[in-house]
Amino acid sequence: MKYLIALPLVALAFAASANAQTSKTVTVEKPKGTATKTVTRENGNVTVDAVATRASDGATATHHRERTKTEDGVSGSGSQTGFNGKTRSYEYDRVRTEDGFTTTGSAVDKQGRTYEYDAFGRKTETGRETGRTVLRDGEQVYNRTSNVNRADGQVTRDVNVTRAQDFRPKKALPIRPGKAPKHRGN
Repeated sequence: MKYLIALPLVALAFAASANAQTSKTVTVEKPKGTATKTVTRENGNVTVDAVATRASDGATATHHRERTKTEDGVSGSGSQTGFNGKTRSYEYDRVRTEDGFTTTGSAVDKQGRTYEYDAFGRKTETGRETGRTVLRDGEQVYNRTSNVNRADGQVTRDVNVTRAQDFRPKKALPIRPGKAPKHRGN
């Protein structure tokens, strides 16, 4: 009888802790400067704030990122300001659909150029298809479509890419937040 009462209480305690807000701050001090990073998680949402201060001249660099669960997907935004004062930022919305997803987003780079991002992925009867388009200052600089089909034990892949010569996507905008490369080189 004791176990019958204890089990619901344990389950309730785990459910409450799963939805609880947690926050972790880490500070690193070195001769070249100090950096502080705070990660806050609550109900599947994440906020990351970081500040680095250079010891030689007191210049600061900041980073802010948010990811929020929505009813039908996820949305996110972020910004980064370097020691030189130049800022870049982005925002996106990813929506689950019946057969896949759609993603839209925008970004501004350190040179002030604006980007618009559109992507989709969906299952088909025989495979899947995906697409991604990037516009820079209103002009298309990247377009990629792919189709994977399975028939008679064979898999065929068709990929078409159109890209402006001066555009090199590493990962145009993270399709899965938090899975983007850690070092982007901008």
